[in-house]
Amino acid sequence: MGQTLSEPVVEKHTQTGEDDTLIYGVSEMQGWRISMEDAHATILSLDPSLKGDEKASFFAVYDGHGGSTVAKYSGETVHQRLAKTDEFQRGQYEAALKRAFLGTDEDLKSNKEFAFDPSGCTAVAALLVAGPPSQGQETAKPNVPRRIIVANAGDSRSILSYRGEAKPMSFDHKPQNKNELSRINMAGGFVEFGRVNGNLALSRAIGDFEFKQNYSLPPEEQIVTADPEIISHDVDGEEEFLVLACDGIWDCLSSQEVADFVRRRIAEGKELKDICEEAMDRCLAHDPDVGGVGCDNMTICVVALLGGRSKEDWYSWVKDRVEKKIGWDTPLEPADPLNTLNRSNQGGAGSSGGGLSMGRLGAMGGGSVLSALAGGLNAGDDDDERPGSLRLPGGLAGALGGAGIVFRPGNQTDDDGDVIYEAHVVNSDSDESEESNNAPSSKDAAKIEELSEAGSEEAEKRSQQGQEGRPDLTHQPEIVESPQEGAAAASSAGSKTAAAAGQASAANVEVRSSTEGTVQEDKDASST
Repeated sequence: MGQTLSEPVVEKHTQTGEDDTLIYGVSEMQGWRISMEDAHATILSLDPSLKGDEKASFFAVYDGHGGSTVAKYSGETVHQRLAKTDEFQRGQYEAALKRAFLGTDEDLKSNKEFAFDPSGCTAVAALLVAGPPSQGQETAKPNVPRRIIVANAGDSRSILSYRGEAKPMSFDHKPQNKNELSRINMAGGFVEFGRVNGNLALSRAIGDFEFKQNYSLPPEEQIVTADPEIISHDVDGEEEFLVLACDGIWDCLSSQEVADFVRRRIAEGKELKDICEEAMDRCLAHDPDVGGVGCDNMTICVVALLGGRSKEDWYSWVKDRVEKKIGWDTPLEPADPLNTLNRSNQGGAGSSGGGLSMGRLGAMGGGSVLSALAGGLNAGDDDDERPGSLRLPGGLAGALGGAGIVFRPGNQTDDDGDVIYEAHVVNSDSDESEESNNAPSSKDAAKIEELSEAGSEEAEKRSQQGQEGRPDLTHQPEIVESPQEGAAAASSAGSKTAAAAGQASAANVEVRSSTEGTVQEDKDASST
């Protein structure tokens, strides 16, 4: 996860903005990391001369790694390239987003100033397109985005609150995903411990040019590609807000938990910028020794979809839906984001099933289990192209916690609506930490003490029973000298007794039972 500071940088950089179609709030925080490598872009209109039903708004989060160069460049460039493409002018927005991602990547690679920069970044970008109502929707409200199009490369994420449910607008690109792994292998790469060539923990990114050196392949087929996966959603009036965030948030909160948190705070009347700041505070680790969870840079952007309402009316509308439980039943208080081992929250709409059952886990060898946990085993169906992950079993999590394996919420749910958790292996060099993890719980300690006392009582009881049937000895065992060569035959009991005497070595001392005062001796004496 990178180096950490002795104290987190909790200063936040927050922005907000609004127009007649939406309101947004965005905030970023460095946290425990030694530098801030995230970037973001918030553009109310890519063409300022257009408004209402003719405009397109752009929001993006770029999570840098290996430095901030590529993330900052992307934050300043992607939306500019997007607006200049012929596809954008023709309304072919999916193609325009793809060209903007790949074009920015190519610009960096061809520029000598950046070509050898080791950094890279994820990119999740949302385009909210407001156009005239579709045919047959003449009664639709004016000044409303008609389509939401999200392009994603990497493991930053976007969700849409649809009637309170977290609808995935992107899926994380991990090296162990079926399609990602296939492309990586075909390009000459490999995946080890869930990382591309044993190094990069994601499979799509802008930058990271060391993984884009196969000149016989197009950009889309490189080991790591900037080619985005694109999801489009047609607005029907049930949409409440859109969230984009880096994995510093998603490592701590599941998609549905983020939707619950934001929705509940909106119902309480809080400003979007304050909601973003509070979300980061909740995700910030209390100390850096928690396996990396809550220690990353954080950026989160919340976009309110007004739907033709005023700001005040939109807040009242969301509050009414929450109180009347219209759609998703939003909890009063979301779960503690750092309590990753014992959470059982439901997931959102549009997520797929999957997960690893206990039966399947038990059928594996130890090495296979470790490899599966380290790589986030794709445990879903063979045709499932989404990230495979582990369903959190509480007992197993407790057993694995001491081994440095932690579980983080993924962006999928199973058929029952339960959140699927991904397993991550965390290295620990602290002997003290290992001892602490291996120490028995208070409940186990009490049980151990109870069993110990019961054992002592049973031993005392048996000892008393044995003494009642045993004749008294009038003499203790005697210590006698023996030849040197006889020492090897001395019993272990004799050696211990001799050591206790402290006068002679085990080499020339042995112990023999006394024959005086025994029952047999008394019988012989009486017969004579």
